[in-house]
Amino acid sequence: MITYLKVRNLAIVEEFVIEPGAGLNVLTGETGAGKTLLIDSLELLRGARGSSEMIRAGSEKMSAEAVFHLPARIAGQLEAVGVEIEPAADGVELIVRRELAANGRGRVLVNGSPLSVRELNEAMDAVLEIHGQNESQNRIAGQTFRELLDEYAGHSAMLDAARATHDAWKTTADRLRELTDAQRDCALRLDLLKYQLNEISAAKLDPGEEESLRGERVLLANARELAEAAGGAFLVIDEDESSATAQTARAAHLLQPLAGDIAEVRRIADDLQDVLYRLQEIGRSLGALSDSIRHDPKRLDEIEERLVTIERLKKKYGGSIEAVLDHLGRIQDEHGQLADYESNVEKLQRAEEAKFAEVRRAAESLSASRKKAAQSLERAVQGELNDLAMERTTVRVTVGTAADRDSRLVIGGEGVAFGAEGFDRIDVLIAPNRGEEPKPMQRIASGGELSRIQLAIAAALFKASSRATAATLVFDEIDAGIGGRVAEVVGRKLQELAAKNQVICVTHLPQIASFGSTHFYVWKEDAGAHTRARIRRLDDDEARVQEIARMLGGEKIAASAVAHARELLDSARARGGKRKTVAR
Repeated sequence: MITYLKVRNLAIVEEFVIEPGAGLNVLTGETGAGKTLLIDSLELLRGARGSSEMIRAGSEKMSAEAVFHLPARIAGQLEAVGVEIEPAADGVELIVRRELAANGRGRVLVNGSPLSVRELNEAMDAVLEIHGQNESQNRIAGQTFRELLDEYAGHSAMLDAARATHDAWKTTADRLRELTDAQRDCALRLDLLKYQLNEISAAKLDPGEEESLRGERVLLANARELAEAAGGAFLVIDEDESSATAQTARAAHLLQPLAGDIAEVRRIADDLQDVLYRLQEIGRSLGALSDSIRHDPKRLDEIEERLVTIERLKKKYGGSIEAVLDHLGRIQDEHGQLADYESNVEKLQRAEEAKFAEVRRAAESLSASRKKAAQSLERAVQGELNDLAMERTTVRVTVGTAADRDSRLVIGGEGVAFGAEGFDRIDVLIAPNRGEEPKPMQRIASGGELSRIQLAIAAALFKASSRATAATLVFDEIDAGIGGRVAEVVGRKLQELAAKNQVICVTHLPQIASFGSTHFYVWKEDAGAHTRARIRRLDDDEARVQEIARMLGGEKIAASAVAHARELLDSARARGGKRKTVAR
């Protein structure tokens, strides 16, 4: 529902700020005062086309901003068009702002994120519904005709089952399509995979071998120099009497006699002994290194060739041996799948056919139930139309199909479009007069007539459904061409509809205005060289009585009009379950 609406610089509106309430909100005022400008602002927030001609004279831009409080279930639809949502336990908040500048530029912000007008229109589909306008003729109470019929029939469980069946079939069908498409290149792909398998497998790669081979190559490539260096170092360390080991041993021996009595000498002697042990260990290591070094040109060539092979495979299949081996694993799996291609295709074909049969059965069950529900909905809507003095108007809810020559689903020898919700195409046809052929609602010219038909359909729906719509329902021109008893019936039905939904209605009729739970009065006044529209909420009973009396009798309000206004308000409250009597 809308909890806040602010409009600036729209035609004669300098600034409108209102906080619509839950239930039925009515807007009244003199003809030309600017009531429909509020509807225009809602249309802009709904995604209607804007024009710089709408901007108040002397202003650079106009803006409309609204805050919506919505049920959490609508978050997914909003996020799908790029709206950032922060769900809360009590629902989600949506802040929509639309600006139009005199230079023709415009801006749309939804929860602070910029959107295109098209995206705004999509986002607002289930948020704001303006009945009586051409843009809303294919949606009622925020729903498409298909959604409306399914809601009326209580098809939630059947729809969930149909969607799950469709998703399972589509997953299988997509996989089958992938394999079928791959069949064209299957032979070439198998040859390529076989070549790669043989090339990598023949190399028998080991993840740690490259580092080991590079180390060994360094040793072999420098064998002569290393042998000379190791041998020379060994001579210096431990080969003859002049070696470091022999000289260190002699020094330790000289200090030994005094080490027992002098602590400092003992410490130095111990250090020399440690050095001696370390020199002896180094000498043994140098000797072993010298003995192990060999000049082996053949082994060096083998290592070079192996490293070249490893480098080539790395460049072709990855930047490391590990990456090459990962590639090997993947192509082994793919080769296995393609090698067993025919078997896989046959299995998938059988699975796809079985799942498609399930899709068809689920869609046929839905269709049969929809056709039965359509007849019931027709009767319910017809009853509502009769109450609205539209007995001559005939409504037909049709359940048909849309042709699709390329569709897999064939009914009556022709391909038909289908999806997760079945194959039915629902339409609402109207014949305004007896003897006329029912036609789609968009062929009806009268906005008032259309608005009342949409009210009748919404009323029938919400009498059958326990769930409130997420959308705020706006009725424009609903009182065109009616009065008296019919006006009272329209008001009562709007009140019934508003018991579970937020409804906004512009009206010129006191009978309808008396049913409002929140009442706004619109007037215009001169402000310097300009005229401006003003709006205020009528919070006290006396203000409402005076406005309804004005609607009954004109500017000069007679006592009888005041009394009648009180009676209308009392009657409306009694029907709405509020027994409070307007003070006299």
